[in-house]
Amino acid sequence: MVSQAEIDRLRLEADTILTRYQQVEQALDQARSESGDHWETGELTVSLDTPRGETIDVTLDLDADPASNAQSRYERAKDLEAELERKQEIVGQLAPFPADPVAYLICYHLDAVKGNYPRSMAGHLDAQRDHVESLCEEMETAGLLERVESGTVKQRRVKAKQADEVRQHHTYYRLSREGDHLLRFLDEPDGQLNVLRHLPDGHTLVRRLARGGPDYPRMTAEELDLEFEYVRHLYRALRQIGLVTEYEGSTIKGTERKLKPKDETHRKHTYYVTTDRGDETLRRLEES
Repeated sequence: MVSQAEIDRLRLEADTILTRYQQVEQALDQARSESGDHWETGELTVSLDTPRGETIDVTLDLDADPASNAQSRYERAKDLEAELERKQEIVGQLAPFPADPVAYLICYHLDAVKGNYPRSMAGHLDAQRDHVESLCEEMETAGLLERVESGTVKQRRVKAKQADEVRQHHTYYRLSREGDHLLRFLDEPDGQLNVLRHLPDGHTLVRRLARGGPDYPRMTAEELDLEFEYVRHLYRALRQIGLVTEYEGSTIKGTERKLKPKDETHRKHTYYVTTDRGDETLRRLEES
């Protein structure tokens, strides 16, 4: 895993090698003239005092001179730093977004209907009205949503309403340009990877399905000691993003479901499974 600590370690080792150049050179020359396990590994571990006076163990490439040993560490640290900056930049794109599955569902809903007000959204999403109102205000402040100007809301622009036009008695919201860009980002592999870092328990749910097979929200909530409504919305958000999908069969075979093994399960609930995209995103996250 890329971390600032690893970058700092590599640079400290490189600085130490150059500071103790003669000592390193002598250790390499001596090892090359002696038999030992270092010939099998091609590496030699030596204890060196850092510029700060601390003693560290440094593993050297037996075939490289001190300068090359140091340079390889500087180059590796530079590559890791670039990767870390890229990951932080990706995380930064979701930084203003509430880490709440209902916030994701609001954005996808507004993308579909082009505009709506919190009470109506709460009904569509089966969520609490005050919670939706709070999230809309937070996302407006973050620049992800914008209020529709007062007056008449045209039906052609607001698909959630059936009348030709609607007198605006409520506060309507729609996606801003930044919100639209965010949804586009969530359709990219890096965006989906970032969702598993951003959404609390998102990684846990996707990993649970990938390793245990089909599961339904109430069982997940009970076994993970989470609120049922939260888990239900989390599954729905992950489905919108494309990381999980609903299980389509009426009967789940025992080989498919390791969470609660039995020969077969007749589906009485809405079960979810990971998509190919979800499996790949999970693999990338756990290898990063």
